[in-house]
Amino acid sequence: RGASMLLEEVRRGGCIDTSAQSLVFLFMCLGAEDVARVRVGTLSQYTIESLRLFKLILGVEFKVKPDAETKTVLLSCLGVGYRNMAKAST
Repeated sequence: RGASMLLEEVRRGGCIDTSAQSLVFLFMCLGAEDVARVRVGTLSQYTIESLRLFKLILGVEFKVKPDAETKTVLLSCLGVGYRNMAKAST
C-alpha cells in the first residue's frame, strides 16, 4: 500500500507532497516580503481551504497558474515578512 501511495504522489507531479502543501504555503505567507513560488501537483481540498484561511487571516493572496503541459500548478505569493519580536536581539 505504501508503494502505491508513493507512486500516486509521483504521478501527480510537483515538488511537494499533497499532505505537506498547506504547510509550505503557510511558510511562503510568513516569509520575507518578496515573491515566493512553488510548483505542486493537484491541489487537495484541505489545501484549498488553507489558502482561503491564509487570505482571510494574513491577507495573502496566491496567484494560481495551471500548467496543462506538465499537469501541475504554479503558485506564487508575496510574503508578509513576519518577524519574531520576542527573540532577543544582540
